[in-house]
Amino acid sequence: MGEIIDMRGKVAATEGDKDHMLGKFLYFSLANLLVEKDALADLCANLNIPYSGGKRLSVSDAFRSATGDIQERIPVTRMGESHIYLAYCRDNKRTSEILSRELVKETLNQRTNQYEKLANISFDKRDGTFRCENLVMDDVVDVRKCCRQAEELFELYQHCANRKQVESICANFLRSIEATKLSINGYLYFVPRTFMEKVDVFEEFINILSGLNQKKTPLMVNSFYIIDDEKQRGKMTEEFYAAVKKEIAEYQERADYFIQSGCQSPAVMERWVLKIQGLEERKRHYEQVLRRELDGLDDEFGTLKFLGQELQTRAKNLRFQKAA
Repeated sequence: MGEIIDMRGKVAATEGDKDHMLGKFLYFSLANLLVEKDALADLCANLNIPYSGGKRLSVSDAFRSATGDIQERIPVTRMGESHIYLAYCRDNKRTSEILSRELVKETLNQRTNQYEKLANISFDKRDGTFRCENLVMDDVVDVRKCCRQAEELFELYQHCANRKQVESICANFLRSIEATKLSINGYLYFVPRTFMEKVDVFEEFINILSGLNQKKTPLMVNSFYIIDDEKQRGKMTEEFYAAVKKEIAEYQERADYFIQSGCQSPAVMERWVLKIQGLEERKRHYEQVLRRELDGLDDEFGTLKFLGQELQTRAKNLRFQKAA
């Protein structure tokens, strides 16, 4: 067994025999991420990770994301006096055809913070023109550089996947290996030993993704084995309850909505029936891994199972009516 690590009561090891391990503790980062969708799709295909890249980002979302990324903090000391300046974009008047924001410089640490407008940045949907106008040259902020960055980012955001889209890919993959999100803040998961080998695939995915990141911010990923003993099984049981309770509440809410609203789509209801069945199967699998009955949420699972049966009955009836 390798180095022993104690992470807030969760005993882990850098190496270990699968038969004596409960699973793996996995953590990773996705901060400041922007990657070409084609490269992301190829990476997912090569590692057999389901790709859900979605459609091209709308120009409105791309414009807001690009200008929102323009944020500079500039400390300056002159003649024995120090000042801190912020450069960023904020909203101003816009129309249905023209997206518009303004670049401003804010001087901090004043009795009343001072704001100076440095440029208008806009995109005309009618002719597809990105413009930077009314530039005011400044001795602190490189206005042309900020405008150039905004335009470059605008082009990138239209054909790149952002952190939210990659989060969706990661979440779907981790769900497929029955990973349980830990209650500690951040991207921290417990992966049961049945799927431990898949963690290596995920780590390779994050490492390659880091090299593809257009923003050049490194992504971090690592994992440790969780030792299989009574104490760790107890802690993972608590984590399972905390995570699954949230999922059950979400599933109950969605199922109840479909029933109360009279959903007319059998496919939608059947998809949620499968999600409910998948959650029940995950519970049975965790009972085997943790070697205990996970009966702490029996009432919630009972209600969810009833709602799932109701959805299944409604879906069957609708399909029968359409076939008649």
